[in-house]
Amino acid sequence: MADPLTTMALPPYSNKAPTYLIPVCTLAAIALALVVARVYTRVSRTGKLYLDDWIIVVAEPLSLIGVCLAIASVAHGWGKPIAYFTPNELKETLRILFALQTVWLVTYCLVRVSVACSLLRYESDRMWRWPLYFIIGLQVTISSSYFVIQFAQCTPISSNWEQIPDAKCWDVTPIIDYGWAVAAIYIVMDLALSLMPIRLIRTLNRSTSEKILICVLMALGLFATAVACAKMTTFKAFGKGDPMQGTIMPSMWAKLEEQTGIIASSAPSLKGPVEQLLKKMGILKEHQLSRPSFVADMSLPGMDIHTNTSDANSSVKKDLRIDSVAVALGNSTSDTSLPKQKSESLV
Repeated sequence: MADPLTTMALPPYSNKAPTYLIPVCTLAAIALALVVARVYTRVSRTGKLYLDDWIIVVAEPLSLIGVCLAIASVAHGWGKPIAYFTPNELKETLRILFALQTVWLVTYCLVRVSVACSLLRYESDRMWRWPLYFIIGLQVTISSSYFVIQFAQCTPISSNWEQIPDAKCWDVTPIIDYGWAVAAIYIVMDLALSLMPIRLIRTLNRSTSEKILICVLMALGLFATAVACAKMTTFKAFGKGDPMQGTIMPSMWAKLEEQTGIIASSAPSLKGPVEQLLKKMGILKEHQLSRPSFVADMSLPGMDIHTNTSDANSSVKKDLRIDSVAVALGNSTSDTSLPKQKSESLV
C-alpha cells in the first residue's frame, strides 16, 4: 500500500517573483540614471558635491546591491510555493532575504537623511532647521531600533534561516504593532519633507509655470508617501499564507518606497532639461520670464540695483548672477549681506 504522505498532491505551482522584479528593476534603472544626472549636474555647476549628494552616492550602490540580492533569492526559488523547495534551497533563500532586509534598513535610512540634509542648506532659521534635525534624529533612531530587532529577535541569529534546536525568538505581535506606528510616522515625515520646499519656492523670482515645474519635481516625495500607504495594506497578512510567496508584496512595496525616495531626491537635477522640453512643446514660454531665474533682485553692499547711477554700475548689475534661493531669501529680509548658507541653488 502506498504511503499517503508520498502520494499527497503538491499545491498548484505558481511563481510570484515577476511581481517583485518587474517594478523594482524598472525603478532601479530610473533611480540610477537620476543619481548619475544629479552628480553630473552638481559637479558641472558647483565643482563639488554636498553632504546630501554624498549620502545618495552611498545609498544608490546599496540599493543596487539590494536588487542583486533579490534576484539571487529568486534564483533560489523565492516567489514559488514553499512545498517546491528543497531544504538547502529554503535555507539559502532565507539567508539571502535576511541580508536583503539588512541592506534595505541602511539604504532607506540614508535616503531620508539625504533629503533632510539637502533642505538644511537653504535656510538658517531655527524654525526651519530644528524640524529637519528632529527628522534626521528620529529616522536614525527608528532604523537603529530595527537593526536591534533584525539581529536580536532570534537567538542564535542563524535560526532566522535554518532550523536550530532550542532557538528562541520574540513574539511577533509587538513587532507588528511597532511596524504600524513606524509606518504612520514615516508618512508624516515624507509629507513634511515633500511640502517644506514650497515655502522657498513661493518667493522665487520666477514665472508661475516655472514655480509649478519646480514644485512638481521637488514634491515627488509624495509618491513615496503613497507607496508607504500601500505598504501598510500588507501588514494584516504578515505571517499568513505561504511564507515564500506571502513576503513578495510587502518586500516589493518596501523596496519601491526606498527607490521612490532616491528618485524624488534626485529628480530636481532634471529641472533644466525638463524646462527646455516644456518650452519646445509650448507649455513654458520664454517671454514669461522678466529676467533669468538666477538673477537676484536684491541689494548688495555698495550697489543699488534699482537705480542707474552710471554706465559702469549698470554693466556690473547686468552681469550679477545669484542662485534662486538667494533671490527668495534676499527679498524676504532687509539684511544687505549675502549669507553663505543661503547662496545654494535649489535645483
